[in-house]
Amino acid sequence: MPLGMRPQPDVHRDAQRLLRRGLKPGMRVLDVGCGDGPHLRELGQEGMETVGVEIDPALVAANRAAGLHVLQGTAEALPVDDASFDAIICSVVMPYTDQRRAVREWARVLKPGGTVNATYHGAGYGIHYFLVPPEGFRSRFYGARMLVNTALYVATGQRLPGFIGDTLCQTQGEMQRSYRSSGFVLTNTTVIDSALGIPRILFHALQKN
Repeated sequence: MPLGMRPQPDVHRDAQRLLRRGLKPGMRVLDVGCGDGPHLRELGQEGMETVGVEIDPALVAANRAAGLHVLQGTAEALPVDDASFDAIICSVVMPYTDQRRAVREWARVLKPGGTVNATYHGAGYGIHYFLVPPEGFRSRFYGARMLVNTALYVATGQRLPGFIGDTLCQTQGEMQRSYRSSGFVLTNTTVIDSALGIPRILFHALQKN
């Protein structure tokens, strides 16, 4: 694999396993950015009460038609009550959010002692797209703007305007600052995949104080 990356099926399998780690029957679990609902289905079958939040109205409608409890909303303004969930899962949603606001929302909606399992795009994701672009210049531009946006966000809290500012990479130091300011303890860090030794897909487990 290029740049030391692992086969994609292995990366996907390990990411899904980590997202479900520590979740138990009877827990109330929120899936932030639930997509078409695979985690909601699996966790519901394992005896958990699940709620999804999704920004895309078409996906919200499809999930509801399939009998899943899904609300339309954003990661920065979750449409659920304070202290109403035991756990949150979030699968590679943070790159497309204002991550500081999203972490504060996690803290708001979790009960004391609640947990978060989240996967992210590390800086290695942007580096891979820049150095080994799967679609030529378009992919290289995507990787470059991810890296520029990340540096700008860490320094100023701002991103480039319009569509060129729509995605970030998550860095360990920046996420740690967000966690501490929102009352979270980072309990596990796992690098699922890397490029040039830099995390490409990253997992964090958190616990709310």
